[in-house]
Amino acid sequence: MPVTKGATPQYCIYFISIFFVVLMAALSLWLQQVDWQKNSHIPLGWITVFQYMLMAICMLLAWHYGPKSNLLWDYRWLIIAAVLARLLLLSVEPYSSNDIDRYLFDGKIAISGFDPYRVSHDAPALQELRAIWMPPAEHAKYVTLYPPLALGLFSLASSMGIEWAALVWKLLVTLAGLAILWMMVLVLGRAKKLRHLALIALSPLLILETGVGAHLDVFSALTVCAAIYFWQTKRVYFCGLIIGIGALLKILPLLMLVPLVFFTGKLRVAVRLISATLLTVVSGYSLAFLAGFHPIGSIGVFFQKWRNGSPVFNGLDAILSESALAITLPLLAIFAVVLAAIWAWRTSSSDPNSIQYVKILQWTLAIPLILSPVVFPWYLLPLVPLVALSPNTFFLAWFILFPFFYEVLNQFSCCGVWAPAQWPIYVLTIGMVLGLVADRLNVFDSLRVVKNHVEPS
Repeated sequence: MPVTKGATPQYCIYFISIFFVVLMAALSLWLQQVDWQKNSHIPLGWITVFQYMLMAICMLLAWHYGPKSNLLWDYRWLIIAAVLARLLLLSVEPYSSNDIDRYLFDGKIAISGFDPYRVSHDAPALQELRAIWMPPAEHAKYVTLYPPLALGLFSLASSMGIEWAALVWKLLVTLAGLAILWMMVLVLGRAKKLRHLALIALSPLLILETGVGAHLDVFSALTVCAAIYFWQTKRVYFCGLIIGIGALLKILPLLMLVPLVFFTGKLRVAVRLISATLLTVVSGYSLAFLAGFHPIGSIGVFFQKWRNGSPVFNGLDAILSESALAITLPLLAIFAVVLAAIWAWRTSSSDPNSIQYVKILQWTLAIPLILSPVVFPWYLLPLVPLVALSPNTFFLAWFILFPFFYEVLNQFSCCGVWAPAQWPIYVLTIGMVLGLVADRLNVFDSLRVVKNHVEPS
């Protein structure tokens, strides 16, 4: 039902939902000011979970009761609220994660003449720098795990000095977050799916993981948006270039190449896409080597240390030995990627606005996250634009339930104790299974058709 003039119930619910998303984003302005060591009785974890849950509910309500047209003007208040929610968080000091401190210290190591791919944070040569920049102690033993372009962004922010580095990084990620909003307006408009804009504009993952967590993954999400846009506009070279840039930030966007290559159905187009991507990736790593870096980080060590947030891995870990698991996971990943390639090939189309490729991209990018030993909420950011293009219950359940893992902040914020509970795994598993069942039965599409009188996503 479209939003119409007048104080109809639908109109009121839509605007109240938008208002509460902005209000819940503003809650972070207070949360950043609390001294959690002195106020250990305040449960930061539960407050954060509540913040995410209420924002998610309001997002769904705004999506359901919001406009159903493809006219941008009809979404002006939604866009204004989305921009405001993001700008409100620009000055918020991250409290849900300390990744920003690791980013900036990696950048400082690089611009100080050391190789962060070989020199860990606890190196004796970094003692003075460490006293000034104070990187997280739990990462002190490990070298950086980020690709070259990510390190370049860290270095850019760190070059501004200890007083301004964090603010500069926040400015960069905020601009990236606003760029995602802008790009998805273009993408959804071309696909005639602006009715799904609320899933981007009011997404608690995009708003809070950008404005509070200040995570690198927002740039990965931006490359996914840009790659989709260039795919829609048939600019294959630029699409490959963007996928390559995404891989130089974090490896996940590189998986977009698999379904897109097979979805084209044309060898000439596939060659353009592959060559543009590989040329970008090779150039990026070559420049890193020429600059004296050895851009092979500690990703393996990272996955061995952290085990959290993955129902599939949790289940496999309970029944398989460590050696069996080390063999099973790569085989499952390869098998899943091959299936995605076959799916893309069998549904190949010359129409860049065919929504089939989006569904294949969703599952292809989800493969490493489903099988990974560790998943944090911000890892899901690159999937959010894809799900907005073709919403389904499984991914929405994943996005909405995953912030329950923030209960770990209750003890971590006050006492430095990282002890994730097991119950969020069970909640997430049940939600994802129910989502799969609902998608299989087409419950989601049926409700959208009956209640909103629009075609299925």
